[in-house]
Amino acid sequence: MTNDLTKGSPIKQIFLFSIPYLIGNLFQQFYNIADMVIVGRTLDALAYTAVGATSSLVWFASGAIQSLTLGFSALTARYFGANDEEGIKRSFAASIKLSAIISVLLAVVCTLFARPILELLRTPDDIIDRSYAYIVWIFAGLVATALFNLLSNMIRALGDSKTPLCFLIIACLINIVLDVVFIAFFGMDTDGAGLATVLAQLISGVFCIGYIKKRQPLLHFSERHFKNDRTLDIQLLKVGMPMAFLNMVLSIGGIVMQFVTNGLGTLYVSAQTTGAKIVNFVTQPLLSFSSALSVFTAQNYGAKKYLRLVDGGKKTLYLGFAWSTIASVIMLLCGRFLVVLLAGEVAETVVDNAQLYIVISTLCSFFLTPLVVWKAVLQSIGRSTSAMISGFTEIAARAGLSLGVIALMSAGLVSEGLGFVFICFCDPFAWLIGMLTVLFEYTATVKEFKRHARATGESLG
Repeated sequence: MTNDLTKGSPIKQIFLFSIPYLIGNLFQQFYNIADMVIVGRTLDALAYTAVGATSSLVWFASGAIQSLTLGFSALTARYFGANDEEGIKRSFAASIKLSAIISVLLAVVCTLFARPILELLRTPDDIIDRSYAYIVWIFAGLVATALFNLLSNMIRALGDSKTPLCFLIIACLINIVLDVVFIAFFGMDTDGAGLATVLAQLISGVFCIGYIKKRQPLLHFSERHFKNDRTLDIQLLKVGMPMAFLNMVLSIGGIVMQFVTNGLGTLYVSAQTTGAKIVNFVTQPLLSFSSALSVFTAQNYGAKKYLRLVDGGKKTLYLGFAWSTIASVIMLLCGRFLVVLLAGEVAETVVDNAQLYIVISTLCSFFLTPLVVWKAVLQSIGRSTSAMISGFTEIAARAGLSLGVIALMSAGLVSEGLGFVFICFCDPFAWLIGMLTVLFEYTATVKEFKRHARATGESLG
């Protein structure tokens, strides 16, 4: 099954193509939250916090793999848009080779340094052992993460966003079942939740392999497609590595936030991790729109339909702003209820602070919308300079504000409660700075594409 996004209404194509992404992303969040909720309900509140305290590290490693494979698939989508079947096969084979090498290296390094990193982040003593037991499995299983994400993204690159959704739902269900089996029946602790996550991804990766063999002939390759092609490898790395590196850079800001929050104590850690999980749900439509736009952009760039590409970015921006407005209203009315639903019976201060985190982040999501839309366009066409720079400005903004909290608290100028309020503004501040950073290159790119369209006589009609 394939889908040509170079024809038809751009906003309709992007919106419809984003729906499976959205459902998949929501299940991905369920996938991640399941570990927290199940260990919290079957074990205790500290187990819930212990798993939640690793979120920034999971984002650092697993998110890097997801971004890397998404970048690789963008090049394959370009070949698809250009009707280059041989290019599709060669890029897929090279992506498998590069993904395997990078994921193994990352798994080894992260696993070896997992405990020292948790200690460096000032993870509270009452949860650090259980945090380590969980995260070490996630790190060790990064190869399975790479397998599942690479195959899913390659299937999406050919315009099929529904099949990867089915496999992601299967992975989520398997994860939940294995969580219960390992913890409730085998008596495992947080390590059982980590193992369940890895096995679920591995099983779903195997399903992807079976589907590609039966239904995706464009992704069938032979030994000759694995022939070393330095030029192709460099092309893939030029797209994939900046996206992976950008994710790592951005996650460092989250890690710094985690460092500061850990110093506030377990209650604030629980509030921040709970609030962040709900905000992740809120931002999924924005990320889904940008993911759909990435494939749309790559295919149309390969087909040299520049004006259509620009129009798709503009329409996606409208979709994002519409969702931010709806989400702000929902979170103002229902944020507290969602905190209690997720965290269960926790201290009132946890609920209050989590709700504060949610409301601030949601109201400021209007900064996030143009940031993810503009980055999606630029990265999909291989122009990642400003996206990379914005990553550094975002980490500077996020980390700077976070570390400023420590300085103010050390000087006795703010209390822990006020310090947490500053933490709530770290992400919105980073979004704003990142948006301003990427604005110039995006504007210049749009002008360039419009000139190309005028020169070739392209129209949207």
